[in-house]
Amino acid sequence: MIRKIKTFLGFNKAKQPTTDFSAFFHNASSAEKRKLLESVVREANKDQRDLVKRYDLAKAA
Repeated sequence: MIRKIKTFLGFNKAKQPTTDFSAFFHNASSAEKRKLLESVVREANKDQRDLVKRYDLAKAA
């Protein structure tokens, strides 16, 4: 029972390894994060536009 209480309260949790992704978002400045997120959003929008174009071309054929 004590073990379950300790687990519930988080005393038995091992430290999770950090990844490059999590380290970036933890340590980067807000300007760096904004720049990265803007480029990701722009690329995603471009991919979506390309997908819609391919769909329209296939539908028209």
